Order: sequence, then C-alpha cells, then structure tokens
Amino acid sequence: MISTLLQWGGGALVVLGLLVITAAVIGMYRLPSVLTRVHAAGAVPFGAVLVVIGATLATGDLKLILRGLLVAAFLLLTIPSSAHAIAWLAEGRPDTAEERARQRNPFARKAPPPKPP
Repeated sequence: MISTLLQWGGGALVVLGLLVITAAVIGMYRLPSVLTRVHAAGAVPFGAVLVVIGATLATGDLKLILRGLLVAAFLLLTIPSSAHAIAWLAEGRPDTAEERARQRNPFARKAPPPKPP
C-alpha cells in the first residue's frame, strides 16, 4: 500500500516538475530580452527539484531518497547563482546594432545625426 502510494506520488511529482520545466523553456524561448529570459529560467530549479524528489520517492529506497534530497539542495544552491552571473554579464550587453558596431571598432567615427527635413 505504502509503496504504491510512493510510486504514484513520485510519478505525480515528476510530471509536475516536467510541466514546470517545459513552461520555463517556453518562456526562455518566447521572452524578448536576456534579463526576462533569466527570470523565466528561475523556475527551472523548482522543476528540477520536483523531478529529482519524485524519481527518488518512486524507488522507495531510503538511501536514494536521501541522495535525491542532497542533489535537490545542490541544485537549489547552484542554479540561481549561475542565473545571477548570466544576468550580471548581460547587464553590460549593447542593445542596438550601432552600439555593437562601436564595441567591435571603438575608433570608428560616430555617424552624424540626421538633418531635419
């Protein structure tokens, strides 16, 4: 009875985690800028933790459940810090084609402003 309940509960957690990860991937694909994509990627650790805990619960082995909890803790510690590093690097990223060209060749002359009609 308990093993069947653990298997069903573990399966439900895995499915829920995969749905969260899928929504995060769709958000990372559809959102316009790097910073909003990093925000969508913030849901990935939650989904990954659900998948890991669900998969270990489905086994019913206490050692695997404890290892799964350690993996989940490691994911919760490392994924947000890597997302923060990506956002920190993206903050200085040029937004326009002119800024990107100026970054490639900083000695190029700036184009004169257009004359009013």
